[in-house]
Amino acid sequence: MVTKHLSSSSSTKAVPAAAATKVSKPPTFRERHHYKYFLPIQTRWSDNDQYGHINNSIYYHYIDTIVNEYLIRHCGLEPQDTTKTKPIGLVVNSSANFYAPASYPSVIQAGLAIAKTGRSSVQYRVGLFENEEPLACVVGGFTHVFVDGQSRRPVQQLPSEIVQGLGRLTNE
Repeated sequence: MVTKHLSSSSSTKAVPAAAATKVSKPPTFRERHHYKYFLPIQTRWSDNDQYGHINNSIYYHYIDTIVNEYLIRHCGLEPQDTTKTKPIGLVVNSSANFYAPASYPSVIQAGLAIAKTGRSSVQYRVGLFENEEPLACVVGGFTHVFVDGQSRRPVQQLPSEIVQGLGRLTNE
């Protein structure tokens, strides 16, 4: 029945080659050159799932690890600060695209870049490369909204220490 419908449809007309428009694909950000900072992360036996590769949820741990390690070392983030006088980043969005499996005992080379900064937000892009592979097996990231440590309301602007640290990672 479907075949009959398709063969009798008058709306399927051939488009001349000259009239066809070329649509470019959006970038996948799988190549290493898209990232400015790298952190090696040793996989663990427990990262593997029953299929012998790293469970998809574990990749989010790796993404969180590189972002927070960078913020602590280069942007003044102090997770143990009990004064609550510095802004904190709350994750409001996360995503990941999975291209190839990785497994223990590989070392994941996590690459970090800044996709976008706003008045109070930062969108991170992370490429996860198995060992020395040229293409990321996973590309993901998340968005932080920086909020006041006490009121939990968005800050008026990102602190200069964070802006300077993140500035080293922009791909612009």
